[in-house]
Amino acid sequence: MTAFFRNDASTLARDWVIHLPGVQGYFSEMAMDAGLPAYAPVTAPNSAIPALFTTYTDPAIIRALVTPTRSETIYGSAKKGDWTTDSAQFPIVELAGYATAYDDYSPAGTAESNANWAHRQSFHFQTWTRWGEREVERMGAAKIDWVNQKNMASISVLNKNANAINLFGLAGLELYGALNDPQLPAALTPVAKVGPSGSAAAGNSWADVTDPVQVYADILKAFGALTAQLGGNLTLETPMTLVIPTERQQCLLYTNQYQVSLGDLLKKNLPNLKIETLPEAGTALGGGQAATTLMQLFATQVEGQDSVTTAFTEKLRAHAVERYSSSFRQKKSQGTWGTIWFYPQACVTMAGV
Repeated sequence: MTAFFRNDASTLARDWVIHLPGVQGYFSEMAMDAGLPAYAPVTAPNSAIPALFTTYTDPAIIRALVTPTRSETIYGSAKKGDWTTDSAQFPIVELAGYATAYDDYSPAGTAESNANWAHRQSFHFQTWTRWGEREVERMGAAKIDWVNQKNMASISVLNKNANAINLFGLAGLELYGALNDPQLPAALTPVAKVGPSGSAAAGNSWADVTDPVQVYADILKAFGALTAQLGGNLTLETPMTLVIPTERQQCLLYTNQYQVSLGDLLKKNLPNLKIETLPEAGTALGGGQAATTLMQLFATQVEGQDSVTTAFTEKLRAHAVERYSSSFRQKKSQGTWGTIWFYPQACVTMAGV
């Protein structure tokens, strides 16, 4: 009884290029054909729904983790000049002179001022963002604001570059980093460490012991050196910053048999000490920029003057958007002076912690 459909199917395919694969006959034919089961489907067997209809897309965008940029948080930040500025000079004035015993007719005694200039060079850098019309539409179909994501990426790239320069400077320019400025005093070495058995520990780093007192001894050594370098301008109440590698922050939790941790010792004895962690001060998280684990202890101010700051000419300059037939691009740029130590003697560095 399905002959009617077979005749029509061949005609449809031949004359109209209409193909109906899997169709067995008309419904009326199927109802009269004893060879076909009642209400049997006339199309191909169901192979389930497309996975698209059972796939959930979360509207929240999860960004990949990157190492945080912390140089400005730790050392401060200031604008110096603008993007036309190539070099800068910072005046340093020293008060000098001498006094003698008073006499009505004596001309002895004099007071003088001595001025010097610290020079720095700026460095400007850039990156581009590019996006196409179809590219943006396709990402929009997935609920991703693609142009905004690319703009955020450009800012992240510039900030990561500025952070690296703030910490390590640039070779060939008078532009130095907070960790390797040549004017900083030579780095100290940690105090020799003792193992649990009383013999020498495997090494002198903080990771070689679990005793908070031994780690605390390194910080005391740095504080003693800082006291000498500042010539009496440092007290126990002076605001200071302790910079430790992020990979050594667990050492602050070292606790002795009296349930006193390293963090407790520092809070009690140096109440105005701020502790900051810096990934680039270590070797595991610093991307290979530091040759060894570094600790810094510095006074944040000396006689009301900031002892250090990172500096920039332009934090972000967004240049003109260039339009092409079906795409766009935009340049963004920054400028930096690196890190400026106004008082290098206000900082003590220890290598190998």
